[in-house]
Parts: sequence; structure tokens; C-alpha cells
Amino acid sequence: MNLAGKVALITGAGSGIGRALAIEGARRGLELVLVGRREAALEKTREQIDADGRVDIVVADITLAADRKRIYAAVEQRCGGLDLLINNAGVVEVGAFGHGSDEITEAMLAVNLMAPINLTRCLLPLVQKKGGGRIVNIGSMFGDIAFPYFAAYSASKFGLRGFSEGLRRELVQEQIGVTYVAPRGVRTPAADSFAKLVAPMGMKLDDASAVALHIWNGIAREARDIYPRGPERIFLLLQRLFPRLIDGNLSKLTGDPAVREAVQPGQG
Repeated sequence: MNLAGKVALITGAGSGIGRALAIEGARRGLELVLVGRREAALEKTREQIDADGRVDIVVADITLAADRKRIYAAVEQRCGGLDLLINNAGVVEVGAFGHGSDEITEAMLAVNLMAPINLTRCLLPLVQKKGGGRIVNIGSMFGDIAFPYFAAYSASKFGLRGFSEGLRRELVQEQIGVTYVAPRGVRTPAADSFAKLVAPMGMKLDDASAVALHIWNGIAREARDIYPRGPERIFLLLQRLFPRLIDGNLSKLTGDPAVREAVQPGQG
């Protein structure tokens, strides 16, 4: 896929992976529509881009139907259609499942799963107008390998992966591609929510700019899925073929005193 001149909408573009995707996308010559809830954060992203006016921002909450309609209207008026929809916005809530609440879980599922599903439905006609476009859903390695203390978050990303697979098979006759992206941990503000788990769980956090580069390279080659390079590919194979091995390995984390301390209420 030749990215130069294409129109891409990126949600969650005010920080983290979304901001890094915007900066790298502009470098590759895309026209960008940046969506997020905080105008100041979106403006800060735009300030870091040298794109000769090829960047628009839309301040919106993608969990709200009225705001999704505003996004549609803004894109239609400004660009006419859409080549790339990148569903990046997401939140992370971690901790012992029994210490959570309905409100926290529902809010996370609203952002991580329902919002990208509903936004895709809303904006699909704009992608169809362009023809041969692509929908990119930013998931997580936790959408393949669920960790203890990330149960509800993993559920949201498993759901996004399932949505991506089903939609890919539905849209193939329209020449619209669907890419599912599964980064491992990334150094972003969202990672602050599980910062105390990084060391005891042996997590590796990647730089957001490197992740964005990897994602854009995958989009350019019209990849079906984009996963990290490294041992995670082996873990994925083990998860699918020998899940009990992964069960045993990850279950040991719940007995680690450092992990247990990190997930106590008020400690995460």
C-alpha cells in the first residue's frame, strides 16, 4: 500500500502510540485526522508534526454516538472519504479482579471494545467511498496471552481481535483490509497504571516511536496481523498448542510477593 497522500484517522492521538503514529504517518506523507478527548494534547501532537497543514484535529469522545457522528461529518466535509481508520484509543485498568468494580470494567470495555466497533460501523461508508482502504485495530499481546491481574483488560483485547478477524472476512470482497496489531508493553502514560508490575512480572516496555514505525511498516505491506519481533512469537505458538504450559508459568506470578503487593488496592 502506497501511504503517501492517503487520508488516515487516528484515535487516541493525543499521547503514546497514537501520537507516535501521527508523527511517523506525517513523515510518510499521509493526511491526518487526529481524534481525542483533550484538545491541548491533540494540539501538542500537531505541533510536533511538520505536515504543511495536512493535519486536522477533532475533539471527541468516541464512546458517545453523537461525537462519532461529528467525527463522520468532519471527515466527510474535509476529506470526502477515508483510506485508513486506526482504532488506537484505549485504557488499561489492572489489579486483582475481585477488587474491581462494575463501573471500572464497563468504562474500560466501552473504550477498548465497544467504541472501536461502533466507530468502525459509523465511518465504514467513508472507507467504502475511497475503495481499497484499511481498518487497523490496535490490540495487545494480552489479547492472545492473558495475564493474571489483567483479566478484564485481556477480555477487551481478545474481543477486539475477534472483531478484527470477523470483519476482515466480511469485507474482503470489498477490497477493504483489516489489520490487527498486538504490541507488547509500551512506554506511554497508560503504562503508569501497571508500572509497579513491570519489574516483578518481567515485562519489557518498548519505545512508542519504534512501535509506530513497526506498525506503519506492517500497514504498508498490508499485513493481516502485526506482532512484536522476538520471543513473543514462540509464546503465541505455545499458547495455541500447549496452553497448560503458559497456565503454569503465568500462574506462578500470583504467588510472587512483589506481584501480590503491587496489586493491593491503592498500590497499582
